[in-house]
Amino acid sequence: MKPEKRIIPERLRNIERWRLSRRKMLKELLAIGVLSQLPFAYSCVSESEKRHLNIFDGKQKKMVLNIQQVLFPDDGFGPGAVEIKADKYLEWILADARMDIEDKDYIYKGLKWVDESANEVFDKDYLKLDGQNQQQLIRKVSRTDWGESWLAIIVTYIVEALLADPQYGGNTNGKGWKWLSHDPGYPRPTYNLLYPAIFDTLKKENEKI
Repeated sequence: MKPEKRIIPERLRNIERWRLSRRKMLKELLAIGVLSQLPFAYSCVSESEKRHLNIFDGKQKKMVLNIQQVLFPDDGFGPGAVEIKADKYLEWILADARMDIEDKDYIYKGLKWVDESANEVFDKDYLKLDGQNQQQLIRKVSRTDWGESWLAIIVTYIVEALLADPQYGGNTNGKGWKWLSHDPGYPRPTYNLLYPAIFDTLKKENEKI
């Protein structure tokens, strides 16, 4: 079966513009006091909601973990992607009903394309490759248009996981903050002031006026 054509969504063709749009969104939330303690946090669902979500299947989960670790390894100089639970943060991102559907689909398609690329180059699924070949494949993928774009998005979410409040799924026990000597400020926000619960909180407050 011939692989599908690997097309980058129009809004994701310029990664710097996409990153700027995310920063703009965060600044807008900051303006209403939503993320005053959370410099890069983006998505949040409650624990009860989270239990009912099937963001990734088993193979996708393993691929996400592996690719994130290849991109952001625990090299002894700071926490790696696995240690900061970058995969959990990505799940929270994808659980956000406000996320652009094209962005969401692109994450899933990229995982599929990485697996297809592994079969094209090594005649094996990505997860069946040894560590050296996995790294070699990611380097090869990064030299394609779609791969450069997709991997840049994955790296962006890893960085967000490193810096976001742990209540958003990543940055376990504030390890990223400690590594960067970052002071997040206190008091930490309550659930009602976290994204996206803040919108319901603001609506209720406006109804009282």
